[in-house]
Amino acid sequence: MNIQRIVFLITIVFFPILTFSQRNIEGKVIGGDDRKALQFANVFISNSTKGQQTDEKGKFKLVNVPSGVLDLVISYIGYETLSIKIKADTLKKPLLILLSPDAIALQGITVKRLRNGFELYYPLFREYFIGKTEFSASCKLKNPKALWFSMNDDHSELTIKADEPLEIENKALGYIIKYNLEEFKYNFTQNYVSFYGYPFFQEMTTNNEKKQKKWHENREKAYFGSPQHFFKSLINYDLSNAGFTVYSLIREEKRFFLVPVIPELKDSLGNIIQHASRAKKEIDSTDIILNANPFLHKVPNPKQSSFVQYLVKMPLDENCIFEVKEQLPYLNFDHLLYVFYDREFEEPQFADLGKKDSPQISILTLLEPLTLIEPNGHLVNPLGVLFEGRWGNEKMGEFLPIDYEPESF
Repeated sequence: MNIQRIVFLITIVFFPILTFSQRNIEGKVIGGDDRKALQFANVFISNSTKGQQTDEKGKFKLVNVPSGVLDLVISYIGYETLSIKIKADTLKKPLLILLSPDAIALQGITVKRLRNGFELYYPLFREYFIGKTEFSASCKLKNPKALWFSMNDDHSELTIKADEPLEIENKALGYIIKYNLEEFKYNFTQNYVSFYGYPFFQEMTTNNEKKQKKWHENREKAYFGSPQHFFKSLINYDLSNAGFTVYSLIREEKRFFLVPVIPELKDSLGNIIQHASRAKKEIDSTDIILNANPFLHKVPNPKQSSFVQYLVKMPLDENCIFEVKEQLPYLNFDHLLYVFYDREFEEPQFADLGKKDSPQISILTLLEPLTLIEPNGHLVNPLGVLFEGRWGNEKMGEFLPIDYEPESF
């Protein structure tokens, strides 16, 4: 994810002309303050297994990187982490990357950390960052004490950051994830969580063939039915064969008005034969209007919810969900997407009434029109889409690198 922010003394220039093979990224990292090479700086493609540390001359070379737009991340203690949108396919020369010293440290800015933040809010962080799925239960955050917690002035929003990359061990999928957490926020008023950062995947190794086979099976299980699987199937016009059915979801705010519990009745001459009761009840006009449309089907919603939801009964085809501009596929759809995946049942803790045979359902809200989709199903801007339902519940437990390819796709 490329987060826009003010950064001092960060520039990207090119070395003199050198030969450079396609799908490789190489270059040198130096400090923006003294122009000296930064040895052991971390350089990696975010969300991938491609990465390394710079050598004694500050140089690096990542080989056989994925195609398309990538986030090249460079981090070094005492300097601001830098993320660069880059396409290895079009690079012709090595990069010279200047990192800026940490502006907050230089200015002596201090943030008030909650003294008992870990005890109070680590369970919340684990739920929304690690997750509650079956595979999430196999994840272990190995350095939780790296986290620190702060609260805004009116105590409506919690912010969580880390003093070092978080190290997550996913024993279900066989990965160690080094996650450079930039920021995690939880809004208590809106019950809304958001976080971003730069993950780097390292494959775990074992000589145990049974464990290797299990990792393979679990990775495929995590991939199929995932957002990456969906988007890749979408741009290949293969949603149906992949097990996805998509509907347009209309979600509108409830609008209440009061009517008598017992209505007034009149005879054919207009004489009142039953007076309206003084007691009144609330009626949702939005629900009445939408329910009258025969092409809509109401989706059950919690009673305390402030909105109603209706599906358009006709499934959508791929052309209603994305469009091609200059030979590139972009997400572009009206209302919300309601996505069924029928090749795998939902885990009981997320299914309605704990049913064991409920299909996995996800809801997508497009936050950024024309969100670019890469050929591997990766979104160039993951923040351009809000996920609810199954995909909203999937956290580190189902997290796979973008360069993962299932054998049976």
